[in-house]
Amino acid sequence: MSSSVLMLVLIVSIIFTGCSSKVKNEDTITERVETSDFVLEVTTTTVTGTGDTIKVKGTLKYTGSKPVEVTHGRPIIRFFFSGSDEERSYTDVGYYTEFKSGQVIEVEDKFMVTKKGKQNLYVDMTADIALTMEPIEILVK
Repeated sequence: MSSSVLMLVLIVSIIFTGCSSKVKNEDTITERVETSDFVLEVTTTTVTGTGDTIKVKGTLKYTGSKPVEVTHGRPIIRFFFSGSDEERSYTDVGYYTEFKSGQVIEVEDKFMVTKKGKQNLYVDMTADIALTMEPIEILVK
């Protein structure tokens, strides 16, 4: 009986050891910049491999108390990734959004990774809001 239990524990531990070596270890980072009335947060992985797809999420939150109208392009948050050959087509002007206190806009994008080494994710606002974010470094293995 005890040898059966020991054998079962050994088999289960071998299975978990084998499975855990195949699990990707992706580091995730959230960068944040603020003005007096807006907060921009961008979340992405910081380590990936060639051929993978990275996902990026940007969140713009209005923290002011009075409604404000913002002129912008579409999408209001844009991402550019130096580790990809993909191009984006955007509308530069012509949109207006009236932000109310606590309002949140989320923009998600993804890129097929094609270049190795240290790459940069650039974040750009197409609005008349003064928010600038430093590039986020992503290591491509």
